[in-house]
Amino acid sequence: MKHKIILIIIINLLCLNIIAQVYKTQPTNSEIHTIQVKANDNWLKYPVIELNSSDYITINFDRLGDNASDRLRYKLIHCNADWRPSSLSDIEYLNGFNDNLIEDYALSMRTTVEYTNFQFQLPNDDVRLLQSGNYAVQVYEEDDYSNVLLTACFSVVDTQVKINATVSSITDIDANKEHQQVSFDISKQSIRLNDPFSELKIYVRQNDRLDNERKLLKPTYIQADKLIYEHNRELVFEAGNEYRRFESLSYRYNGLNIEKTTFINPFYYTFLYPDKVRSGKTYSYDEDKNGRFLIRNGESGEPDTEADYFVTTFTLPMEYPLIEPVYLNGNFSYNTFSDKYLMKYDDMEKQYKTSLLLKQGAYNYQYLTKLGNKFSTQKVEGNNYETENEYSIMIYFRPQGQRHDSLVGFLTVKK
Repeated sequence: MKHKIILIIIINLLCLNIIAQVYKTQPTNSEIHTIQVKANDNWLKYPVIELNSSDYITINFDRLGDNASDRLRYKLIHCNADWRPSSLSDIEYLNGFNDNLIEDYALSMRTTVEYTNFQFQLPNDDVRLLQSGNYAVQVYEEDDYSNVLLTACFSVVDTQVKINATVSSITDIDANKEHQQVSFDISKQSIRLNDPFSELKIYVRQNDRLDNERKLLKPTYIQADKLIYEHNRELVFEAGNEYRRFESLSYRYNGLNIEKTTFINPFYYTFLYPDKVRSGKTYSYDEDKNGRFLIRNGESGEPDTEADYFVTTFTLPMEYPLIEPVYLNGNFSYNTFSDKYLMKYDDMEKQYKTSLLLKQGAYNYQYLTKLGNKFSTQKVEGNNYETENEYSIMIYFRPQGQRHDSLVGFLTVKK
């Protein structure tokens, strides 16, 4: 009887772990770096493709070290709107096998840091996608399926609604100050919507940041064939500031915002110019890419395998440390806020500092402070209503009797 009780407890704990599993793009092994998920090889777009079209997703990443003989495989997991696994079986959302070898890989060349670059496209000759919605791709060792090295996420949309959206600095909190507000309406085109309050889930995200994503269930009001979402406090976002930028294209010369690069065996070390606190300062426009990064090498046209890895140091001088922890943020951090991206304050040097091993390229970044479970631009970057941001709107639909969330609408709107 005692053994049965223990078994039941273990099963319940495993079930709770499965329920709590939320997927997002991130490495789960320290050897994995520079995960890129692109739609149609366009680094400036969100990884969303149209169902039953010629669109494709490219997944690219590096595994550091001498792992040329290692064979990696991948599988796809269909997810609901919250990025938890749906109840669909493989054959319901895939045409083909859900355990495929990554055949496209190459060793790094003429780099101080050895790595193997892997990439593959979806859909491909081995597997095709049958359902819209969210997909998580897990990559693992061929001889150890339990050793998941990374997760890469993308979405597939089957457009059935039309979205019209605007972004304004005149918000329900302030006017032309520190916030921006998203308003939009949804036109029901080919979709048969019986109960918008239970059948639709809507997610809105600023600059692809997961930490400030908003979930909406109810429209402000319904008008004829339209659902209107406006004057909703959940759609008010901190305006933030333009992302900071740097370019580490070469060890021979200093790129944008690079103070110096030097070789200290076995790595190249790149030091960015010290950053300044921008909160309370006058807004200044800069042509950023809203947190994205692009791998580049000034001496080569093959950055996937010939771009090197530099130990990159960020510094933020400040006379006294803030009460809240300060984190480095950008797409290169995969919207994770682990100790790896936590800025450490040095009492002697009077500055925050951290170093990361980053592949050569052009990067956007910013500093966020954490208060409770929320992250803010207020203390370091400041909030300026003029800031140019991108907002993505994703419409999920689950009619009565359906066992998963379908993605039926997607739109990116800029301020």
